Amino acid sequence: MKKSLLALAVVAVAASANAGTVYDKDGTKLYLDGRVQSVFYNGNHAKSVAQNDSNIKNTGRFGIGGKTQITDWVAGFGYAQWDVADGSKDEGFEARDQYVGADFGDFGKVQAGRYRDSVYYVENITDHYEDAADNLSGNFNGARRGGQLTYTYDNYGFHGQLGVQTAQDNAKVFSNKAKVMGFGDKFAIDSGVNLALGYTIDDVVFGPLSFRAGYNYMKGQKDNDFVIGTNGDHSFDKFKHAAAGVQWGNLSSGLFLGALYDYAKFEKVDLTDDDDAKVKGFELIGGYAFDNGVSFLIGYESAKYERDDLVDFKVKRIPVFVNYKLNPNFNIWTEAGFNAGSDHGASKSVDKTVFSVGARYTF
Repeated sequence: MKKSLLALAVVAVAASANAGTVYDKDGTKLYLDGRVQSVFYNGNHAKSVAQNDSNIKNTGRFGIGGKTQITDWVAGFGYAQWDVADGSKDEGFEARDQYVGADFGDFGKVQAGRYRDSVYYVENITDHYEDAADNLSGNFNGARRGGQLTYTYDNYGFHGQLGVQTAQDNAKVFSNKAKVMGFGDKFAIDSGVNLALGYTIDDVVFGPLSFRAGYNYMKGQKDNDFVIGTNGDHSFDKFKHAAAGVQWGNLSSGLFLGALYDYAKFEKVDLTDDDDAKVKGFELIGGYAFDNGVSFLIGYESAKYERDDLVDFKVKRIPVFVNYKLNPNFNIWTEAGFNAGSDHGASKSVDKTVFSVGARYTF
């Protein structure tokens, strides 16, 4: 069967733009997915190559996964996905998601590996833009972490997740504004636990209504576990992250509304006494999806960053996103982000108008 799987995968990639499931027989499935996109960014954008230079960036993404029925009540699954840069900076494949697990059907599933933690179930309420948003929620789950074990139950409108974080070096706990806060984006984790709860009511006026909450707690490596400078990691004592939100409607059809509150705190960054870093704020989102494939979103973001006497600034932005999905495989979009009272000089782009236009092919 191994030869058959490989042959089918090669044929599918070479001959089909919409690969999807390339093997499905006797309870075993193999599937491929991915995307290729080009995006034009104006000179103010954080994605641009310099402060005032506009540019076009190409990126790709490739994933492969499988699922096999072990018994009547449990199936094993695995998935891996990589981001692919265009090679202009000698960048190659970079791991995104990597996990393996067991699916018990109505009784939930267990998985282990590299992915977003449980709190992302809450942050996903507002994570529907491309590059001009997520100044708050994008800080913590924009990058995946390895060493996780998670149980997920999703049935009868109820959603529950419970995760355990094991020790990791070079982990991106706080990535989006880490440098502005005065430290890098690499952290040494000792252990942690995360959870999320949610309940969805179907068909309330114009769509499903969902309430969500999540919490993440982690301890940093210290004493004999942490060696300063070994991996460029930053140490910390404790990290606490809480989020709550509500989502109403469906992104794929009709009206969509959402709201998110996010709070995070590092205690004793670099194990310095009384050196705490905090991020808190909220994000609002609203939009509408038409039957012809056109959809739009508009939002408001307000975040406050604090690190003792070193850092104290606010980010307030209005993101706008318009997308046209020509068919299931191809879409084009334009996106803009407007300053709504951000502190000047907090970081690149936050107090300026940014603009982008992109096209994506998804398979």
